[in-house]
Amino acid sequence: VDRIDFSNETTSAPGNELTQKRSNLGAVSSNSYGYFGGGNSPPYVTTVDRIDFSNETFSAPGNELPQARTISGAVSSSSYGYFGGGYGPASARDTVDRLDFSNETTSAPGNELTQARYGSGAVSSSSYGYFGGGISNPSTYYDTVDRIDFSNETFSAPGNELPQARSGLGGLSN
Repeated sequence: VDRIDFSNETTSAPGNELTQKRSNLGAVSSNSYGYFGGGNSPPYVTTVDRIDFSNETFSAPGNELPQARTISGAVSSSSYGYFGGGYGPASARDTVDRLDFSNETTSAPGNELTQARYGSGAVSSSSYGYFGGGISNPSTYYDTVDRIDFSNETFSAPGNELPQARSGLGGLSN
C-alpha cells in the first residue's frame, strides 16, 4: 500500500499490507475506514480488507463480497459502499454488492447496472453514485453512465453518456 500525505503531497509506503496479494480490486470508504473488495489473486476473490485510518492497520472484518469479482467500479455513500459490475469467473457482471459501514456486513441489494461490464470509472456525490464506461464480453466498449440514487438504491441511466466508449477509467469527484 502506498500513501499520499495531502498536507504536503509526499508519498510513502507506510509498511502495512493487504491480507492477500491481488490486483484490480475496488475500494470504498467511510469516515473511519477504507475497504478494498474483490480482485484477482488469481483466482477471482470475494475478500474484503479494511484499513483503519487512525492507525493505518489492515484487517479482514470477516465478511466477504457475495460473489467473486475483479475490475469493478465502486462508490460510497455516507452509510454504504457499493461494488458494481466487474468480471467474475467467465463473464462480465451487472450485479451490485453492498457493504454496510455500520456493521460491515455485505449483501446483494438486488439492483443492477443497466448492462454487464467491467473497467468502469466510478464517482460519488452525497446523493448519487455514477458508473461510467466499461467493457463486456466479447470486447464491446460502452459509453453508458449508470446512476445509483443513494436514498432508495435504484439504478437509472440519466441519459448523458461519456463522449466516447472506453474502459479502464479512473474517477475523481469534489
